[in-house]
Amino acid sequence: MTLHRLLIAIAIALATIAAPVAWAEDPALREAKLHFERGEKLYALTRFSEAIDEYQKAFDARPLPDFLFNIGQCYRNLGDYDSAIFSYRKYLTLAQDPHHRAQVEQLIRDLEAKRTSSDTQRLGLKRPPPSTAPPPAAHPPERASDRPIYGRWWFWTGIAVVAVAGGVTAYELSSDGPPSTSLGNIVFGK
Repeated sequence: MTLHRLLIAIAIALATIAAPVAWAEDPALREAKLHFERGEKLYALTRFSEAIDEYQKAFDARPLPDFLFNIGQCYRNLGDYDSAIFSYRKYLTLAQDPHHRAQVEQLIRDLEAKRTSSDTQRLGLKRPPPSTAPPPAAHPPERASDRPIYGRWWFWTGIAVVAVAGGVTAYELSSDGPPSTSLGNIVFGK
């Protein structure tokens, strides 16, 4: 009986070791994970356009429906409601049984309402609601006398002109004319 238990323990140990190795050897999954992680970093940095590219590369490598949800989130944050709605619907179609189907469907309804209201405002069919926020305070323009002389453009331009003129003068004074050569000249027509 103890030999039997020992063989079972060895088989279980080998199975637990071999399963992650087999998973790690799938290059498509590895590539998808790499692009997904890049997309997550870009999403966290609010660089949504670049995150979309990474999520799409991940989806190309391994077509998992969750990538479509992430792509929809990026499009939603960019204000591209049509593309976001398309991605969310495709996600709902491909996902077997998404655990947050109701939330995604609510997102689609909200985006459709936003799209309709933005189209109405853009076409001039309805006036935008009046803004209740106070206008931003205007900053007084900086007077030229408030800035030091080294902060003005003409100061640095003058320095550059003087430096170039000094360099050209030093070169001309140190050179003895054209460089000498022992090759001579080519005379055409002889």
